[in-house]
Amino acid sequence: MAMVFCRGCAKEIHETAPSCPQCGAPQYLPATSQPASQPSPWMGITSLILGILCGLSLFDDSDWDRDTLLGLGLFALTGLVLGTLSIVNKKPGSNMAIAGAALSGISLFVYIGLSVN
Repeated sequence: MAMVFCRGCAKEIHETAPSCPQCGAPQYLPATSQPASQPSPWMGITSLILGILCGLSLFDDSDWDRDTLLGLGLFALTGLVLGTLSIVNKKPGSNMAIAGAALSGISLFVYIGLSVN
């Protein structure tokens, strides 16, 4: 039988006592606090998905009109912005954000080059 000291009055009490018999101080902290949840890596994932979609669209050989280039350019710009924000703010999923930002950036430059012609 091990004895410990009370958190409230410093008297010796048994280690399994939930509260001190002398002063009534609780000996175990209540488990009311929730553990902090990890933030979601949604920005990195979204950036990667948009980057992959824009990168795959570069393999399409058909001619694109201005509306298609504008839409793909907006996808690439969104992927680039989300990836950059995720990297700068040190959000989880930064490796996915780096890949997504790189793919989106390359695709955006290609779309801009295609729209100038």
